Amino acid sequence: MKAAAIATTCMTLAFAAWTGNALYAAGAPGSGLKYWSPALVAGAMIAFFVIHGRQLYSGRQLLAFAVTVFLVGWFFETVSVLTGFPFGNYHYTELMAPFLGHVPVSVMPAYCVMGYVSFSMARILLNRLGGRPDAVLRFGVPIAASLLMVVWDLSMDPLRATIERRWVWLDGGSHFGVPVENYFGWAFVTWIMFQAFTLLLGRGRAKSLALTPAETARYWLSVPIIYLAFAVEYVLNPVFAASGARAVSVNDLEMAAAEIEAQIAFLTATTMLPLAIFAVVRLRRALVRARAVFNDGAVRDAKTGRRMAPFRDERL
Repeated sequence: MKAAAIATTCMTLAFAAWTGNALYAAGAPGSGLKYWSPALVAGAMIAFFVIHGRQLYSGRQLLAFAVTVFLVGWFFETVSVLTGFPFGNYHYTELMAPFLGHVPVSVMPAYCVMGYVSFSMARILLNRLGGRPDAVLRFGVPIAASLLMVVWDLSMDPLRATIERRWVWLDGGSHFGVPVENYFGWAFVTWIMFQAFTLLLGRGRAKSLALTPAETARYWLSVPIIYLAFAVEYVLNPVFAASGARAVSVNDLEMAAAEIEAQIAFLTATTMLPLAIFAVVRLRRALVRARAVFNDGAVRDAKTGRRMAPFRDERL
């Protein structure tokens, strides 16, 4: 794929994920929209992971990321289903079939693509778009990325578990039926994933993105946009009111599904949305500095001679 098309493709995939999640929010329970729209989201997210990721990492490193996430995620999901550690006592329902042991096959790709987006978001928020790996990139970014995953799960888990019953929390919990320990477990497990990945990467060699500042802006901007793709569903749920007037069980008490969706929409708007906006602000500042260097003509691609945005990333 030509360099100029990469940034546009990443943005297109981000908006495709938005579209899929908006359709999911609009669909009534059991409808075709609820059944088929996740395929659009999954396809867009996986393609984004490959295309966006290949500009920063080699194919071997992206594979290492996916394998690390798969192994760590499957191991701790299995342990928690069997013992209750580290997430709490729960089990998946047949809605999540097929399974690999006790864990749905779809869980690991979800960890992978949202993990990559959260890791990239953390790089933006901590201003580590480029440069040689330092302590912040190796240790700060994994911590920030794990917290971004928890922020997402705060909105996602009550909707998928309490309302859709894709998994069941056996002991209930204070967050719309989800136990607080689940979120500590998420922080712990996703941190292990990200920390293992950064340690596996090594020092590597420097590589510049072969993109102009405008292309680089679209390339990195696609990260907070696709991070918000899931927020689109959570915020739109009360608008479409697809759940109707049905009630769900929360800690053995009945609660209107619409009320949960409204509170989750507010939670999403006050967590995921501000983080994405802050990421855009951080990007704008970094790109202003990059444009100044670009205009000096100091950085050019060795093969094509094109001037590039001076973010020196690692083929780690």
